[in-house]
Amino acid sequence: MDYSLVIAGGSVVTPRGIRIADMGVRSGKIVKLGAMGKRARQAARRVVDASGCFVMPGAIDPHVHLDLPIGPRMTTSDDFDTGTRAAVAGGVTTIIDYTTPKPGQGPLDAFRKRRALADPVVRCDYGLHNVLIGWDPKWKSDLAKLVKLGAPSVKMFMIYADRGWQADDGMLTEVMEQAKRLGMQVCVHAENDSLISHYTDKALGLAPKKRGGAFALSLARPAVCEEEAAARAIFLAKHTGAKLHLVHLSTAGAVESVRDARQQGLKVTAETCPQYLALDAKMLSGPQGHKFGSCPPLRTARHRRTLFRALDSGWIDVVGTDHCTFTSAQKNTWRGDFRKIPYGLPGLETMLRVTWTLGPARGKMSIERWVSIHTEGPAKTFGLWPQKGSLQMGTDADILVWDPSSSASINPKHMETHTDWNPYQGKRLKGIARHVFLRGMEVASESKCLRRPIRGRYVLRHK
Repeated sequence: MDYSLVIAGGSVVTPRGIRIADMGVRSGKIVKLGAMGKRARQAARRVVDASGCFVMPGAIDPHVHLDLPIGPRMTTSDDFDTGTRAAVAGGVTTIIDYTTPKPGQGPLDAFRKRRALADPVVRCDYGLHNVLIGWDPKWKSDLAKLVKLGAPSVKMFMIYADRGWQADDGMLTEVMEQAKRLGMQVCVHAENDSLISHYTDKALGLAPKKRGGAFALSLARPAVCEEEAAARAIFLAKHTGAKLHLVHLSTAGAVESVRDARQQGLKVTAETCPQYLALDAKMLSGPQGHKFGSCPPLRTARHRRTLFRALDSGWIDVVGTDHCTFTSAQKNTWRGDFRKIPYGLPGLETMLRVTWTLGPARGKMSIERWVSIHTEGPAKTFGLWPQKGSLQMGTDADILVWDPSSSASINPKHMETHTDWNPYQGKRLKGIARHVFLRGMEVASESKCLRRPIRGRYVLRHK
């Protein structure tokens, strides 16, 4: 058999373990995994020597925000072009973004408009979650059509009443009932809006020195805001029988609620983000603290330790970045008011390096588990398995050759992410995406997106 690509001599990571093997690709699919003779290698169009590297599926980031409008005058600095360039540079070959409906806009219309924006420019494969702003019973038919269009998930917010985005318990229950009927997954941003208002007022009542500038964000959104809302969302999912996914968990209490729900056999999944594993709430203090503003905010070491244990033990199977990029100038529009900070951090390009540095590089997580939380976990959670996130025969040849020996300081000037700063700048992170292949075509090398006209595709997800 002739191969368009052979990846030779790497340590191939699968759920069954790690072994030295060759991998053959033909017509964009994986067609061989095992030892290959000299003749097969010579006949291949291209041979990549992966000695000393791990060969794994391309990573999946199931939570990104590209080209996201924030109010009437601001849009995230990464669009679908720059953001997916950053993705492949970091070893991510599939992302799932979100539709961006306006109040009253039906989910099917929002889906079509989002695809029209992304399809011409994406550099990696992508899917979409359907955001619901409000609920109209007429949208039931939209949801059924979206399932057939390979987008079997909706997202709702338990906060942002001031923006008109908040789903109250009745609305959330009604959508969960419809999702149960259609086999859809309900993704929920779980924070208690009323508690946030309460603690925001308390923070505003403090003297400026005690409030601490951007650190007031953590005072206004303490852990209880997420922990209560996550428990309530789980209760409603149990009541309705819906599949629930809790996005960007940042607190120990929320993770414990997920653990308890899963032990009861409930269909509850959750994700956490690299920033909640690596960064401390103290970073919100100081003159540049506003740049680290996110929603939910950064937490303390106790929460970080619990989140990491949850990933390692399997309570949580998914890492997503919540990639939401702003420039320094955009972040500076807060003008000293923590309520006006553009919430969000870049993460696509550094996700694997951060979790590798925290985990396998320190002996804190097995390599197999590290690969799983970035590939098999999100693929199975969001209906992409086994076509994405696996190295099975006949699946898409989305392949990452990961070099664990590399170590480099993060410099935003040398990155694909479209911003002039990075939350990890100056930090030395380990590992590098040596080669990244999308359906057998190389899209990035040495953590740089290749400047060639290779486009990603919209991918169908199943229930």
